[in-house]
Amino acid sequence: MKHSLHGGLAVAVIACASTLASADMYLDPAGDVFSTDVFNLDITSVEVTNDDTNLYLTINVDNLDGRDWGKYLLMFDTQAGGRTDNPWNRAIDTNGNELDAFVGSWIDGGGGSLFYNGDAGGWNENGGAGLGVDFGTSSISYSISLAQLGVGVGDVIRFDVATTGGFDGDPGIDLLSTDVTQPGWGEGTSLMGD
Repeated sequence: MKHSLHGGLAVAVIACASTLASADMYLDPAGDVFSTDVFNLDITSVEVTNDDTNLYLTINVDNLDGRDWGKYLLMFDTQAGGRTDNPWNRAIDTNGNELDAFVGSWIDGGGGSLFYNGDAGGWNENGGAGLGVDFGTSSISYSISLAQLGVGVGDVIRFDVATTGGFDGDPGIDLLSTDVTQPGWGEGTSLMGD
């Protein structure tokens, strides 16, 4: 199923699957970034599916074109309560959405990711997520344990995806939840869809 997503977080149902559940595709327009020079941070779609133990998410961007300096963020709302900040200190206003899981990833230096759970006490690092990068298809793929997310088959999760740079205070350059062009480097705070 293909979804255009603007004005709110994406919603995914963790489907029952003895193998792989059918994928949901969330579309984002190309070119909704502050500069044509950040095409490696321009989200075009996100594909989400699961099996009985993992959530699989693939971010497709306009063109990686050998650029490996981007950072890619996954932000989840899987239960009541949560946080309105993020553990990577990026300038992203959650617009009142409360997050309780976060994946921060990088594709430079061989790539990697950090997974965090959040609660009233703060963010706690909880391992990583499986990460794969395909420069040929301009995609970044993740495998995240449902147990890490605190969900199971039949649960509903809300999520957003953002691209950013490598420094504290960098804004979200593109967010899946909105097609509004976000601030550029040093120009302010990004705003999630509601």
